[in-house]
Amino acid sequence: MNVVIASGNLTKDARLLTTNSGRQCCVTTLALREDMRPETRPATFIDIIIWGERAPKLASYLNKGQAVSVVGRLEISKSTGKNNTVYVSPRIVVDTLEFLGGRRADGVRPEVRPVAEPSPVVEPAPVPVTEVPEEDVPF
Repeated sequence: MNVVIASGNLTKDARLLTTNSGRQCCVTTLALREDMRPETRPATFIDIIIWGERAPKLASYLNKGQAVSVVGRLEISKSTGKNNTVYVSPRIVVDTLEFLGGRRADGVRPEVRPVAEPSPVVEPAPVPVTEVPEEDVPF
């Protein structure tokens, strides 16, 4: 089973690409940390790719610094460079993406809005009670 779950911050704005066959994809890089303290270990960087009709919709929202969580599958991309050097690059093909709290696209943290005061509770008017004689009760 090839399932990857990762969360972190985007290191750059997403790029919207179109293949020769006309398919669109959205590509960016996710920085992963094992610990919140930066001095413990350096971050791990992995490319993420989103295919299909979601790509153009999400591309404008995936900005540098945005915290996201992704679920997808690991894919190894191979390419040959100069002098027949083979380059291997892992990436996550995203099935599900969730935006996490934190910064907005412009880098500003969202403002905290106070909770509205609850509306006063209106007590219903008392209902008059009618006495029913014991012999009139059907059970």
